[in-house]
Amino acid sequence: MYRFIELVFNVLEIAIFAEVVLSWVYAKRTNQYIELLHKITEPLLEPGRRIQAKYFNNTMIDFSPIIALFILMVLRRIVFGILRIIY
Repeated sequence: MYRFIELVFNVLEIAIFAEVVLSWVYAKRTNQYIELLHKITEPLLEPGRRIQAKYFNNTMIDFSPIIALFILMVLRRIVFGILRIIY
């Protein structure tokens, strides 16, 4: 159980990093794999974009990946803390 949940968190982190790198390299291009990556990462990046739009509206840099990674880190600690209590 621990390994599967850890794998899910790792895949989500790698997907966010891949999204960032591809946004630099393939800025206006798309294919089915990039669309799949967007579908995976968009729910994670959207809260960060809303936070950035609300508080840091005039920045040219998208900080949503950093915010998403921070949220994933907090969720990982919460989930594994709960699992330690249960098991």
